[in-house]
Amino acid sequence: MASSTSSSGRSSSSSSYNSNSKWRYDVFLSFRGEDTRNTFTDHLYWALDRGNIKTFRDDEELPRGEEISPQLLKAIEGSRIAIIVFSKTFADSKWCLDELVKIMECEKEKGQKVFPIFYGVEPSEVRNQTGSYGEAFKNHQTNADEEKKKKIEEWKAALRKAGKLSGFPLQNRYESKLIEEIVGEIRRSIPKLVHVGDKIVGVDENVKQVKLLFDAKSNEVSMVGIYGLGGIGKTTIAKAIYNDLSGQFKHRSFLENVRERSKDDRGLLQLQEKLLCDILMDKTMKLSNVDEGVQMIKSRCYLGKVLIVLDDVDCPKKLRFLADSPDWFCGGSIIIVTTRNKRCLNINKAYSSYEKYWESTLDRLKTIPLDDIQKVLQVSYNGLDDRCKKVFLDIVCFFKDWQEKTVTKMLEGCKFHPKTKLNELDDKCLISISDGFIRMHDSLQEMGWAIVREKYPENPGKWSRLWEYEDIESVLTTNMGTENIEGMFLKMSNTAEPIKLHVEDFKNMNRLRLVKVGPYMVRLSQDFELPSRELTYLEWSGYNLESMPSNFHAYNLVELHLRFSRVTCLWEGNMDARMLKILDLSHSEQLVDISSISSAPKLEFLLLEGCKRLKSLPRNLHMFKSLQTLSCTNCLEIKSFPEIKENMGSLRVLDFSGTGIEEVPSSIRHLHRLEDLNLSYCQNLLSLPDSICCLSSLKTLLVKNCPKLLNVELKLWSSSLNLTCRIVNSGVICENGCFYLLKTLNPRCDQRKEDMYPLSSLVQLCITNSASRGILNDSFNPHSLKISCPSNYHGMEGRIPIDIFHQSSLENLSLDHFNFKEAGIPLDNWYLPSLQSLSLHYCNLMEGEILDHVCHLSSLKKLDLNWSYFSSIPVGITRLSNLSVLNLNHCENLQQIPELPLSLQIFNAHGSNRISLSSPVLQFHSLSGWFKSMLKQ
Repeated sequence: MASSTSSSGRSSSSSSYNSNSKWRYDVFLSFRGEDTRNTFTDHLYWALDRGNIKTFRDDEELPRGEEISPQLLKAIEGSRIAIIVFSKTFADSKWCLDELVKIMECEKEKGQKVFPIFYGVEPSEVRNQTGSYGEAFKNHQTNADEEKKKKIEEWKAALRKAGKLSGFPLQNRYESKLIEEIVGEIRRSIPKLVHVGDKIVGVDENVKQVKLLFDAKSNEVSMVGIYGLGGIGKTTIAKAIYNDLSGQFKHRSFLENVRERSKDDRGLLQLQEKLLCDILMDKTMKLSNVDEGVQMIKSRCYLGKVLIVLDDVDCPKKLRFLADSPDWFCGGSIIIVTTRNKRCLNINKAYSSYEKYWESTLDRLKTIPLDDIQKVLQVSYNGLDDRCKKVFLDIVCFFKDWQEKTVTKMLEGCKFHPKTKLNELDDKCLISISDGFIRMHDSLQEMGWAIVREKYPENPGKWSRLWEYEDIESVLTTNMGTENIEGMFLKMSNTAEPIKLHVEDFKNMNRLRLVKVGPYMVRLSQDFELPSRELTYLEWSGYNLESMPSNFHAYNLVELHLRFSRVTCLWEGNMDARMLKILDLSHSEQLVDISSISSAPKLEFLLLEGCKRLKSLPRNLHMFKSLQTLSCTNCLEIKSFPEIKENMGSLRVLDFSGTGIEEVPSSIRHLHRLEDLNLSYCQNLLSLPDSICCLSSLKTLLVKNCPKLLNVELKLWSSSLNLTCRIVNSGVICENGCFYLLKTLNPRCDQRKEDMYPLSSLVQLCITNSASRGILNDSFNPHSLKISCPSNYHGMEGRIPIDIFHQSSLENLSLDHFNFKEAGIPLDNWYLPSLQSLSLHYCNLMEGEILDHVCHLSSLKKLDLNWSYFSSIPVGITRLSNLSVLNLNHCENLQQIPELPLSLQIFNAHGSNRISLSSPVLQFHSLSGWFKSMLKQ
């Protein structure tokens, strides 16, 4: 017996079963050959075949006198769906009727779906055996023996059952329309089109989160991107969603491995053809070029809603040729993209994105060998360009958890365009940048280490980077270093012995870019050499030579850190350091000469703190137009403040605290951008020039503990600091004026009490001294106050101004040590809508109105009530829906705690020993809500 199946051109992306499926075929086609073999049934078969629906059909009638073969029975049993074409003479064939009996048996026992097609007959004729079906059964009953009569009853029962099923009557419709309807219904009835895998951990929760990004019942086009590192489970999530939604879509397509299958235009064209084949249910679709493909996708996908998954898209260009805009698709369509590069999702604002984090797949990774994980991860690494690879490996070996700003500056001299490359690595989820710091998962770091070691696992002298003490010691002490080495970070260790180096030890490392040596980890001989011309970053704490080596090259150097060194000068002669931006010689107590910095015109930070023998700064200091920070703290021998001959437009911070200067030159007026000036602890300072009042950008002026500076009165009228102050011995005291843009005021009024005028733009106010009592009077009205920290008020005289409890922008309030009644704090009518942090340490709080008012602070996130005397907390605390931290330490009378807010993450009650776990209000179930909330987060 001959048979055929529509199986050509099938792939995993259109398979209707998983690898362990019980179904061999999607459809078994049952029909009477004499009626429809060369007409309707043939057209239906090829329509199913074009739609990639695997179909079994009987090509030839069984010879008369033979039973149905075992092959045919297995085909029926192995088909998910049976289509029965009931035509005029269907019931004339006992073989067709035997097939029908077997099909209805599989429908009952195996869950097979059955779709009857009533081709030229009415369902009632089939169901009741009337018309041509009645005539057929008269013939079957003629001369029937008992065995045949029994079979006839089986046939009739099967026909009655099949005739009651919802099917497809031809009626007066075009056959092509009927076939299109049948194929669409069959596709919707095949639920699982992609293999997800067995026992996948954590998929359901991720699927749930992605589904929140779209509404499957909406008439809008939904476009969703799932991005994250390779191997983390993005495809698995997309497959699970696709399988779950596929039954709702007649037109659908899952395109796997877009990155691998579209490395050239031909591959991209084939993907467009595959997409259209799936959507149009026509596997013969061919295109001439990708532009034609775009137009075809736009025109055909707009006619009906579609479900499309594009898996592993690696660049925006490919997405533009496959699913660029919601305008391409009919309302109700859902487009899902998985990618390692979140820039792909930026081509259109319509894409909502979901990031798949490492943490969500850790349970699954525990079951996978480390080598296999690293092979998957390395695919992402291999897709980087050469500069990106170098930046990635630098982070792996040196810069994990460093500040992004710091790393960017360090790598600028390497000509890697670090800002761009860091963004690329972030986009591809190989790193994450949060709160200004570079983060990286441990598995990624281990993969990076493996890449560095890969070619020469036993020879660290040939690695590109060295970061472990044992490897560095081995390379340096055995002179195994090679030109492969680009970076070496020797971290501080309390147990390791200092490494002794000689002239030859760095000789072959002529491509070093990055060198960092921890304090006193290396001891250099006097003939030490450092020949690399590519050095961009050098940090050598405790450097023990008097200057840099004679063959030192500073041309590409961006940062030089020699803290606690023994240098007396940087280098001999005039060395070109045109790229140098940061020079840190802090605590180099032997330093006497820094004239060589004149060869560093781009210098931005000059840090000389604790250089006790340094006597002067370069006379041409004003020539450093890029200088932003100059710190000479505790440079005791510096006696004179350098003349500022012209504007230094970049200088923001100038710290001469603890120096030996006697006066500040009037030329300081040229520092128009100066924001912070520190002259504290200058024991010899006699006067300040009037020109200091011309510092129009000054925000902080520190002049304290300058014993020779007496009764100097200044009028500071700049745009940022407008007040008159009198400097008396060790303090600055406000006399009058208004504070327009003042950012910080820290009055320490040790000599006298002064009135404080309204501070309309004050951002921070700290009163840290009980001698300051009375400085807050009723005229105090800081409308933009962000932080208020009055402390030590237990002996305060007078009343705190009540306006502080009506500050709409107040975010942080500390009232530690307050006795609320004695300090005149109002017990009602608080209005602090923005307050996020409230500290009431040592306030001796009892039950009552204060706690009740606290429970109305709806924005509160942190509440400290340590060392209080109340025995219970108001049940109203549950209204604090944003509260995440609650501290009740050493509340010795506390016995009861009510239900806590679901937002709570940290709860401390150390030393509150009267709380009993047997108390019903503190049983575990009372904390279950916020505990579950914390687990979700």
